[in-house]
Amino acid sequence: MPESLSSPSRGRLLVRAAVAVMAGLVLAAGAGIWMLRQGAIADTQDDIRRLGTVLAEQTTRSLQSVDFVLQEVVAKVAASGARDPESLRQAMGGREVFDALKKRLADLPLADAFTVVDATGRLVNFTRQWPTPERSMAEREYFKHFAQEADTSPFISEPSVSSTTGARTIFLARRLAAADGTFLGAVVSPLRLDFFSEFFASTGLQDGTGITIVARDGLVLVRYPTGDALLQDARIPPKLPWYDTVASGGGHYTAPPLPGLHGAVYVSVHLLNAYPLVVDVTRTEGATLRRWHGQAMAIGAGVVLAATVLLLLLRALGRQFALIERSRDRIDEQVRTIQASESRLAAQSAMLTATLDHMEQGLMMVDAADRIVLCNRRALTMLDLPADMMAARPRAGDVLAYQAGQGEFDGHAIDPALLASDRAVCERRRPNGTVLEVRTTPLPWGGLVRTYTDITARAKAEEMLGRAASHDQLTGLANRNGFNHGLDAALATAARTGRELALLCLDLDGFKAVNDTLGHAAGDALLAAVAQRLVQSSRGTDLVARLGGDEFAVVLPGAGLADAEQACRRLLEEIRAPYDLGGRSARIGVSIGIAAFPRDGSTAEQLLANADTALYMAKDGGRDTWRAFSTEDGEREHLRRQLEQDVRSALEKQQFTLAYQPICDSGTRAPVAFEALLRWTNPRTGPVSPAEFIPVAERTGLILPLGRWVLEAACREAASWPLPLRIAVNLSPAQFRDEGLL
Repeated sequence: MPESLSSPSRGRLLVRAAVAVMAGLVLAAGAGIWMLRQGAIADTQDDIRRLGTVLAEQTTRSLQSVDFVLQEVVAKVAASGARDPESLRQAMGGREVFDALKKRLADLPLADAFTVVDATGRLVNFTRQWPTPERSMAEREYFKHFAQEADTSPFISEPSVSSTTGARTIFLARRLAAADGTFLGAVVSPLRLDFFSEFFASTGLQDGTGITIVARDGLVLVRYPTGDALLQDARIPPKLPWYDTVASGGGHYTAPPLPGLHGAVYVSVHLLNAYPLVVDVTRTEGATLRRWHGQAMAIGAGVVLAATVLLLLLRALGRQFALIERSRDRIDEQVRTIQASESRLAAQSAMLTATLDHMEQGLMMVDAADRIVLCNRRALTMLDLPADMMAARPRAGDVLAYQAGQGEFDGHAIDPALLASDRAVCERRRPNGTVLEVRTTPLPWGGLVRTYTDITARAKAEEMLGRAASHDQLTGLANRNGFNHGLDAALATAARTGRELALLCLDLDGFKAVNDTLGHAAGDALLAAVAQRLVQSSRGTDLVARLGGDEFAVVLPGAGLADAEQACRRLLEEIRAPYDLGGRSARIGVSIGIAAFPRDGSTAEQLLANADTALYMAKDGGRDTWRAFSTEDGEREHLRRQLEQDVRSALEKQQFTLAYQPICDSGTRAPVAFEALLRWTNPRTGPVSPAEFIPVAERTGLILPLGRWVLEAACREAASWPLPLRIAVNLSPAQFRDEGLL
């Protein structure tokens, strides 16, 4: 050392270089702390956005479950032909309506009651009491709204406290109207706001995370947890950008500190499409940056430690240089001083190692030469790596080869996290079920630092919420959303591998009769039993879904037409077998349509359309059977739909005419009557036989307005004839269901 550092100028140069290194270390640590902070904020915004999307969808489904009952009441009132309060009371005031609504209420924990109100505000039916009490609802907010406006959309009132249960409620209501639009009243259900609080409590929210349901005008309906600064029945402050975010269709923003809170609040805003409500998910800045504070303190402590060591070294070197200038005889004493300094450095290094080994996260550092120079104890435990192998500072490629040999990476030869970008954040699921969040940060001098965080609990929670959005609650099968994703994935696999695929569309025969005679509870039990039989009769690779009502679908990967027909035979036998519904036996059938990939289509839309066409042909051919799609079926279905459109257009454009066939006295040959015969000349194809268009009109319901026109036109014509001529008009059986026929 004396020979190499004999010049004081060289010593000063070394001191400046050390100061520069220390400054670079401080800057790198500051940059790392800042990047960790921004990453924590970005993660929070992403977390609350995903949570908000799931909660908004679940809130919409909860409201729709009640709204469906209200829509059924609206449809029943419309079908009853009610025209005034008295006819509404006759149609909806009976005990059978009360019992039906009471049954539906038992399956809806969100709803507190169902109420039908006539145009005067009097109760028509009320599920809390039978007989219906004499009470007026004319002063209610929803009644005034519907009495003044012909609004067909759902109405949600401001919250109030129920006089019966004492719970905070809002009213979900729909307008009842006669066929001509006359206001008949309203059907309404009070909704328990504590239902949402209980649901939010079951999600296991992290500290600092809140959920709010807000009306579009900013009125807070539900706030969880209730201890936050923003309380129920308050309004979003006008100065917040919440209103602009709602006006733009949703998004996220950062709110200033609220009373009682320290730091900003990150807010994710999600609008409900079908209802005038907004779901907000918030997380405080303190909760967002809690882990970052610990990381920043650890990094800061490491930087301070390193700076201290450097300062000690500089001080020791300064003393060495002074001793060199004074006397070379004191070199031995200076060497002992340096050795003492190195001992202190070793102690500090041991302290740093202990700190790293007790971190909650796994930490691994790779240098520019691809060697793993640091791996703490937590990383060894998380990744099941041998301590002796890692102590030898192996190359990163050797460690990857070892992990691949242990069955990691899901059959890949390399960790997918290492294939990501330098500043990657990704999730990795290990064979033992542990889910790790892997973060990679490059180092300024080459190499990288990788951290591993155990997020297994969070991943399980997200999987549970995702399943609720993609599966049918009654049967446990995939719903239409889950079916669409599954069919798209199966088609992509079939196209990539060149294998076949078959799609079955099923519609239960006789289900409506069981539902009408035994009740909705028995109908639900029957649907669940059918779903169980479908799953038991299918392969493990098949996708079984309930598309809605009594419609089901089955995707058969790798199955050709012959395999699909064999599956249809098996399903027919299973579904035909009797069902035990609470001690009462029921039998149903099923009609099945088959479409095969790639023969009948290469996209999900084509396969679904062609399978539906085949299903229609199966029902048209006698039901309780199956039918595979063919080109002729497609053409026939196209012609049938075209004919339906032409008949509808002909009725709108008054293209139908009447011909009058005389009926004569056989003795005198004189006409005594005429029979009115319906005729139609299609401008596109020419004359069409009544044998073709009459069944179409009956099937589509157009026979009622068409038959009414025939009666009026024939009678108007006959009224101009000299007496005693008569007129004969043919009627469709469907016309006898029309109350206005006489």
